[in-house]
Amino acid sequence: MKKSSRRRKGKLQVPRELKHKGNRGGSNSDRRACWSDSEGPLSKFVKYNSEIVGGLTKERLEDFESVFRIRTSVVLLTATAEGGYMFCSGTVVDHVGSKTWILTSADLVRKPGTQLEAYEQGAIKIEVVLHNQQTVEGSLEMCNLHYNIAIVTIKSSESQIYLPAVVLSDLPERYSLQPRPVVALGRSMESKAFLMRYGVLVRESCELDCSELLVCTCDISLDFIGGPIMDSEKRFIGISFSYRETTPFLPVEVAARCLKYYKKSKTLPCLCIRGQALHTLDLYVLESIRCKFVGPPSGILVKEICDSLKEHYGGIEAGDIISQLDGVNLYSVVQFTILLLDKLDAATAMGTVNTVTLQAVVQRPEDKTTFVANLNVQKIVADECDKSFQNRLAIASNLYANVHLEKEMP
Repeated sequence: MKKSSRRRKGKLQVPRELKHKGNRGGSNSDRRACWSDSEGPLSKFVKYNSEIVGGLTKERLEDFESVFRIRTSVVLLTATAEGGYMFCSGTVVDHVGSKTWILTSADLVRKPGTQLEAYEQGAIKIEVVLHNQQTVEGSLEMCNLHYNIAIVTIKSSESQIYLPAVVLSDLPERYSLQPRPVVALGRSMESKAFLMRYGVLVRESCELDCSELLVCTCDISLDFIGGPIMDSEKRFIGISFSYRETTPFLPVEVAARCLKYYKKSKTLPCLCIRGQALHTLDLYVLESIRCKFVGPPSGILVKEICDSLKEHYGGIEAGDIISQLDGVNLYSVVQFTILLLDKLDAATAMGTVNTVTLQAVVQRPEDKTTFVANLNVQKIVADECDKSFQNRLAIASNLYANVHLEKEMP
């Protein structure tokens, strides 16, 4: 999966085509909602250029007033290295000791033209622009190219007062199966203003090689990458990944577990099987599977297994459907992934085991059979996992889930 570089030479100047171009082309001056960061009613700070701003009508803005209140937690980050620069939005997610943690995209520190390399802390200068236009020095705490996320920290005695942390909580069960209004948030590279774009969470597969990504219709620009996606109930639901015809984003459950693993052991999970939720398949593919079973199948379609670990998957093959895991009906790749990670984390927290055996109900369309497979979830060393499974944003699931824990920087 290739990522487009947003690296620029020289001064921090944004080309005109990036300032005024959304993902559907044309000027977005009448599609952007931006606010002052002063305290006060929402209605006083919206700058309208038309009756609809960023997809938000005046009435719809009232539904997202609670989201607007977290604007002090949304920051702009810039990084300079080797004469070029990158920029992303980010979200304050924690306060650890004297440090404030900001969650953002790994694109901020990825070396241009590469998939597998990021700048180390000593080779890159990071600055963080706060809601009050103050610029402070940032430090790279963690970068994970597999999930395309990074943590930047700042030191400030007042950070917990002016930068409240946004809580990363799991979404309600089957949350992603229903369309619902959401907004993408960010900060403008040009004006440093708080930005908001309206859209809808949709049930469709992302075109990127990442089945864990969710998709919404927010019409974002480069300013929003790395920023949060929120719903009208002030839930943080993910991190903007890129801007295309639709906006793919990394779900909050994955990001939260990356932070949890990193805090505990300075490691991050990497899963070794790719799959796709059945409800996101093309209709003709889904119908070809449906006709081979008495009842409608549901679960995760296995698309690829890490070659070096196939002997551990209990007979599961590409093309199989995992419909249940330890008695839990599966409906999404994210759900499957967090079940595996949580089971392993709970077992290893007791300090007694390093492997957990889970039972998966598997349907095989090829011969119309159903069987139970034992999936041995365990930690493995980095060299045992194919490189192709280590560096893409969404390795959809780890079906027996050899969970690879890789040491991260710094």
